[in-house]
Amino acid sequence: MLGQALIRLYHLQYEIHFIGRDQALGDKIAQRYQAVFHPIDLSNSNSLKSLDLACSDAYAVVHCAALSSPWGKESDFISANVKGTEHILLAAEKAKVPRFVHISTPSLYFDFKSQINIKESSPLPPSFCNEYATTKAQAEKLVLSSNLHSFILRPRGLFGPQDRAIAPRLLGFIKNKNLLLPSSRDPLVDLTYVDNVADAIILAVESDCESGNIFNISNGQPGHIKSLLTDLLSELAPNTQIKGLNYKWVRILVKWNQWIHQYLLNHKEPRLTNYSAALLHYDQTLDISKAQEILDYQPKVSIKEGIKRYANWHKNPTI
Repeated sequence: MLGQALIRLYHLQYEIHFIGRDQALGDKIAQRYQAVFHPIDLSNSNSLKSLDLACSDAYAVVHCAALSSPWGKESDFISANVKGTEHILLAAEKAKVPRFVHISTPSLYFDFKSQINIKESSPLPPSFCNEYATTKAQAEKLVLSSNLHSFILRPRGLFGPQDRAIAPRLLGFIKNKNLLLPSSRDPLVDLTYVDNVADAIILAVESDCESGNIFNISNGQPGHIKSLLTDLLSELAPNTQIKGLNYKWVRILVKWNQWIHQYLLNHKEPRLTNYSAALLHYDQTLDISKAQEILDYQPKVSIKEGIKRYANWHKNPTI
């Protein structure tokens, strides 16, 4: 999603090379936006020579590939998020790329409690909420220990065209015109329209600020989850009622269900995880003042406009 937004918005200003595993999709994007596609699996060490070629002569490398999921096997997360980062860093270092922008996640902050206006300097929890956050933290350490002039962005709740995570998962909970949430609370949350993150990436690429800076990114418009969902549902599922369940009991059931899926169902992903349920129960907002002050980051697309754009794409998907 983020890589495609970056290409869609900036292919006329920059010569863009991009990598991916899906040959057919990559070819379509390359043809649509006059970009150069390199079919590469970042986690595969046999692809390193091709990766070196893709990074050669580049001014900036933007690493936004990751296994982003609330569920999965530890080995898969390590392969995608740690080994993949190791490989792209190695290629970028060989090419002596002047700028390296790494896309991380505010899931690193999540500690199963409400948190408001989290700063980049806020202490991270002693243990991370899931394998995704754990491996993204490891990836951040790799980036910060490299010799590259690097920046890390932590965008919160990305949504927009090509979203296969947030909106589809929520819409999947609708049954008989009812959207059942795992909590009766109405938490305050941050979201970020994907085009705004693409803009933040370019600001980082063009920035001369000190290497190693980490930036929180969001729309800067915290909203209550039920209000945000009402706007989404009005576009895609009119007349749907939002109903909240008792989180205390949901959490107990979800934990048991996770155990069953992990040990009795060959690690099949459950419809709801402990982490996913908690995201819809606890407040979480980011302080983005650092990005605003240093990068001059100002979100251009509002949450309401972003929801409309996503709804239009959802009805008529394009690349």
